[in-house]
Amino acid sequence: MMEGMATEKGAPEARLRKHFFISYNRADRTWAEWIAWQLEEAGYTTVLQAWDFRPGGNFVLDMQRASAEAERTLAVLSNDFLAATFTQPEWAAAFVQDPMGEDGVLVPVRVQDCNPRGLLRSITYIDLVDAGD
Repeated sequence: MMEGMATEKGAPEARLRKHFFISYNRADRTWAEWIAWQLEEAGYTTVLQAWDFRPGGNFVLDMQRASAEAERTLAVLSNDFLAATFTQPEWAAAFVQDPMGEDGVLVPVRVQDCNPRGLLRSITYIDLVDAGD
């Protein structure tokens, strides 16, 4: 278990808060779902657009809620993610909560050979590029 994270057996308000919001571009949905399955199998809770956002809902408000209510944002890094419009504010919202990276609020996971630029470049990522299928 990651240090400082609430568990499902904690106080009622802790159970409502998810451990991870998984930010991804639709081109990386397979990776995002695989990562979510791995985390949930390990006992963590996740928010994933493909599983948790409902048809007819407000996409932007759903993203805002997920970002604000999760303890951490896991960014699925790929060229598509880096070029997408909506993924930028998702990782930026996590970054601003923990600009020094002391609490690990932003957890980048690289799934494709890509080169993050700007502030995102300075954050150490988990590298799954050569992890295979």
